[in-house]
Formats: sequence, structure tokens, C-alpha cells
Amino acid sequence: MDFNENDNFKKKYIKYKTKYIKYKTKYIELKKLKRLQKGGSRNDIWIEDNFFEDNKFNKISEYCKPLLSNLQYDERVKDRKTLCLHPEKHKEIYDLIYDDPQFNKYIQSISDKNYKSRPTFPIELRMYPTGSNGMRWHMDTPMFTPNCFEVVLTLENTSDSKFLYDMLFTKEVTPKPNTLAIVKPVSVLHKVTPVTFGYRTILKFIVEFLDENNQNKFNGNFENELKKCPF
Repeated sequence: MDFNENDNFKKKYIKYKTKYIKYKTKYIELKKLKRLQKGGSRNDIWIEDNFFEDNKFNKISEYCKPLLSNLQYDERVKDRKTLCLHPEKHKEIYDLIYDDPQFNKYIQSISDKNYKSRPTFPIELRMYPTGSNGMRWHMDTPMFTPNCFEVVLTLENTSDSKFLYDMLFTKEVTPKPNTLAIVKPVSVLHKVTPVTFGYRTILKFIVEFLDENNQNKFNGNFENELKKCPF
């Protein structure tokens, strides 16, 4: 084998090895996802467009606009800015969301568990600005037992960023204002693609479930997330 043949062989080997590692990693993630989903059931993510009535959504959106100037660096994910909303200082936004009949009816239609009327973890106002790398494939961190629902309401989206989920048959969503997404932690892999222009603002909040004794417990993840939440 001469030098050129040896060089070509090395290039092909590196190419195939890179592909092998890529697909092996994806295969491992898919096995993990299937195991966590207990057979691959699709009762772990819900996405609804135009969720709130127009009047309600406009109130939520208008409440948040003046707060955008207070967004801070978020050490948990460097590619976004965040403001955690204290439930006493921002009581109005908690009332708008958690007292909404349509929201409560929807949660009751997808879960038979009781839940707190107000969560222990704060509502978060987030922005993914131009240049943000979004979020890589991940599962949301569990903070409670029983587990909560993680909820995202898109307030505004002038960007090219998309929400992807389900690595096996990747599904793509372009979030519009008033799109509501609900995900069970440690259930479905999802990601936010990079923002090359514009920005996307969201509210991230939880539905905190209770067990048969109307109690729940939070774990170390809760304390860690709360400590890093920029108020």
C-alpha cells in the first residue's frame, strides 16, 4: 500500500468512525428514552396552538413586556436571559395563569392527580436572543415526587428558532405567540434550535402534583435550580 492509498484509507476510517459514534450515541439515547417512556407511549408531551383566549393571552403578554428590561444572565443555560418572578411581587401573572379555567380544565384532562393551586417553584420569563445557541437535546430535570409538568408559553417569536422533540422521528414545531407546550420531566428528549435572527420570549412554569395524601417532596435538584434562578 503506497502513501496515497494509506492516506485515503485513514480518511475513510475516520469518516466511518465518526458516523459510527454519532449513530451509536443516538441509539443509546433512544434506548434510554424508550425505557423511560415504558414502551414508548406518547403521553409525555402536549402542544397546543392559540391556547388561551385572546383577551387573557394579551393580558399575560402585556404584563411581561415591561419586565424584559430586567432579564438577567442565566448561569444554568448561558444562551438565554431569565427573570424569575416572585409570587408575591408578581401575583397578577400567577393569578392570570393558575386561576384560568381553561388551563385547569386542560391539566385535569391529561392527568388525574391533584395539584397545587400555586407552585413552589417560580414562573420564569425567558428570552432566547439573536446569536443564542438554543438548548441541546435534553430531558427536563425532575425536582419533585410525584413529578411535575413543565410548561412553556410562547409570548413572542420573531426568530428562526424551532422546538424539536422525539429523536427517533424528530418532530419540529415553530412556536407562535400563545403556543403552549407541556412536557413531563425525564420523559421526552427535546431541544431548542439556534437563533440566527430575531428573538423568542417565553414563560416557563410548572404544574406541581400531589400524591394520594395531598403531599409531595422536592429533591436536591429543586434547591439547586432555585438557588440559580435569577430574581
